[in-house]
Amino acid sequence: MGTFTRGIKNSIRNSIRTVSMVLILGISFALALVMILSLQAVRQRISSVSATAGNTITVTPAGFGGFGFGGGSPLTAANLATIEGTPNVVSAMASVTDRLVNPNDSSSSGFGGGFGGGPKSSPTNLTSPIAAGSLGGRFGGGAGAINVTGTNEPSKVDSNGASTSITLSSGRTIAGSSSDLDALVGSSLAAKNSLQVGSTFSAYDKTFTVEGIFTSSNTFANAGLIMPLKTVESLSGIAGPTSVTVTVDSIANLNSTASALKSALGTSVATVTVGTPGSQAIVSSYDDIQQVSLYSLIGALIAAAIILLLCMLMIVRERRREIGVLKAFGSSNRGVVGSFITESFTLTVLGGLVGVVLGALLANPVLGVLERTAPSSGGGGGPGRFGGGAGRFGGAGFHPSTAITDLHAAVGPSLLAYGILAAFGIALLGSAVPAYFIAKVRPAEVMRSE
Repeated sequence: MGTFTRGIKNSIRNSIRTVSMVLILGISFALALVMILSLQAVRQRISSVSATAGNTITVTPAGFGGFGFGGGSPLTAANLATIEGTPNVVSAMASVTDRLVNPNDSSSSGFGGGFGGGPKSSPTNLTSPIAAGSLGGRFGGGAGAINVTGTNEPSKVDSNGASTSITLSSGRTIAGSSSDLDALVGSSLAAKNSLQVGSTFSAYDKTFTVEGIFTSSNTFANAGLIMPLKTVESLSGIAGPTSVTVTVDSIANLNSTASALKSALGTSVATVTVGTPGSQAIVSSYDDIQQVSLYSLIGALIAAAIILLLCMLMIVRERRREIGVLKAFGSSNRGVVGSFITESFTLTVLGGLVGVVLGALLANPVLGVLERTAPSSGGGGGPGRFGGGAGRFGGAGFHPSTAITDLHAAVGPSLLAYGILAAFGIALLGSAVPAYFIAKVRPAEVMRSE
């Protein structure tokens, strides 16, 4: 009988022991698989949170509240250069928000338009698609005013001044660094005024060309305009950005970068707001899950190796006489050790198959338990309360208290390949010590003791 065949037959010669070992190994492998899937899901989620909500800082003039509320002076070119030169800053998206009014539109009266109030409002021949309603009447009838945002990155901000990716439904984007009289027009504003790509309209007593029509998730933003930053600064008289969205290279550097910006700019010049409220607490909670998963994975693999080692030692002790007889009839140490290693591999593979099935079934339920037991991040306020984008005036549906429930485990080919390698590694470790004892068995001593 060949070494390989003998090893396979030996693994199933005692059905009770085989079933017991396979189940124990299967449970250990299942736990290891669940922890690997948990690590994978958590790392993907950390990357997602860091990229969408956790690695931005908003810088606004000190005392400025947006839409003309509050006071303060716009940021300067020197301030913007300081921001861009701060360590760990990847990009700085500057914007200035103004309002235009149509003198012939009665709904535009009251709130005024520009940040300086009614007398400084800039005229336009466009009509806002938003009716004043009861809220517009309560706050000055400003629904008829048209919001315009000047920015150096037109594709990353909407006309509400919020940091978000807009979608061009037609036309092309504009050059944010230029001083051209070009504009991107919100879809509802374009429909209200029958504007198409190539159409012209009046604003700031100038004639602008529609280069593109965009849509966003915000109704108010769809009723506004996006223009080059320098164009709005020059024509509105607002000599500098009223908001800068800073992207940091990693969420781990967020607090240190914010502190550096506060120190460099000064609290009397600018207000520095760190990311989305609660985002760092969420990442911290994910880190807790990641640590639990990692330690559990290591423990499960060590447990599987120890279980297999002890079982194989027990088998070697039981078959000591059999080993001696095989050697007495001419079997080499290599052949006998090979049959036991084959037996170990067979049991490991059977346990691995059971572990894959159990792990796939239990991965998401166990991950759900880890989510519920992880420290929750508080805070339901911040940008999310006001809708819109992820900038000063709105979040993108990101809610710190619920984001930690979005983890899902998925089994992929690469993960299965790693699992097979781990199983073979455990089989080798579990067979190493028994193989040493097998090599030490002497046929004469066995026969004498019998």
